[in-house]
Amino acid sequence: MKERYISKTISLLIYGLDTSGKSKELNKLYDNREVVFDMSKYSTIFIHATDSLAEIFYKNIDDVDTEKYLLSLDDEKQIEAEKNINKQFLKIEILKHKANTSFLFIDDIDKFTGKKLEILKSLIRNCKKIYATAQSDKSINKTIFKMIENKKFNSINLKTTNSFDATNYALIALMVPFAISGQYAVVMMLLLANRYLDKGMSK
Repeated sequence: MKERYISKTISLLIYGLDTSGKSKELNKLYDNREVVFDMSKYSTIFIHATDSLAEIFYKNIDDVDTEKYLLSLDDEKQIEAEKNINKQFLKIEILKHKANTSFLFIDDIDKFTGKKLEILKSLIRNCKKIYATAQSDKSINKTIFKMIENKKFNSINLKTTNSFDATNYALIALMVPFAISGQYAVVMMLLLANRYLDKGMSK
């Protein structure tokens, strides 16, 4: 069954060539994260391989994340951190701290190099689950791939002519227990929500 590819307890790698639509599927999964996952306890981090470090920090760190990081430090380290709050090295530490309670979404995980690759390793090590795209398992950095293996993951290989709709399969998996238990009103609400979201994303 196709719904097995999405799980609340297992990470996911979406493989495919640049024209396969893998980035689109990852974006749809991210956009529907509130429906697919229980986000009450978790945050999200979304990074594209083309993002600069400044873009990564701007998109994924807010005042709440900074405050949580500072509160995790003892008084002496907190004072020192506040002095360097806008420094790049501290932004990296804040992001690594956020990863501890985050689902990590990575577009083109196989295209990270240099400093961004080293940061990515720390984020994957700390994160709860990872959802990422790549051309294939062979194209992913060996250390990164081993770390993902240790977290347990499913994978799907997209064909250019047959795109995998991760969001729809996730919703199917979500609907099954409600349908089995006779909660058809909930199933109808999810179906209507999916139709509304599809229309919105197609504009």
